[in-house]
Amino acid sequence: MAAMQQQHASHLLLLLLPVFLLLAAGGVSARASSVIRSTCAAVAKSTPYPYCVLTMSANPAAASATDARGLAAAVADLTTANVTRTIDVLNELIRGLQGCVFTYQAMQGSVAGALDDLRAGRLHPASSKLRAASWQPDYCDLDLLQIINKDPIIDENNASHLLSGLASNIAGLIAAAPAPPPLPPR
Repeated sequence: MAAMQQQHASHLLLLLLPVFLLLAAGGVSARASSVIRSTCAAVAKSTPYPYCVLTMSANPAAASATDARGLAAAVADLTTANVTRTIDVLNELIRGLQGCVFTYQAMQGSVAGALDDLRAGRLHPASSKLRAASWQPDYCDLDLLQIINKDPIIDENNASHLLSGLASNIAGLIAAAPAPPPLPPR
């Protein structure tokens, strides 16, 4: 998992490092081959010229291409590598989200049990279950951050954490007070 992330970062760095070096050196367009410059000019209506020149100049296969077909093949190879990395990231995301589904199913059970306890007047067990539930979104965050280094559901996780924490705090507050009569069934 971590090795795959490092591999992705290494590939991306290898792809982007020449671009940054060329940018730092300036005059990228002037250094690009005439094949790159003319091909990029020809596709400038659909692909920004600077992006085209930088991308192809930074790639050894494209930089040494002698015609547009060689450029197309080099960029197709880059595309293949990018698609492969994207599929790897998506598979890792799916794995992380499956872990989150399991975590949230456990949280759902804890909250349902706490709700039953609250309705029955069992405040201490309800408070404990809600407190335990309040940490579940953090496990989902950790899973996603460890797997893909980002959390696409951070807003939802934060809301779940805050809401279940609030319910836990309220249950803890009323658990410390004299026990009220149970709530009527719904």
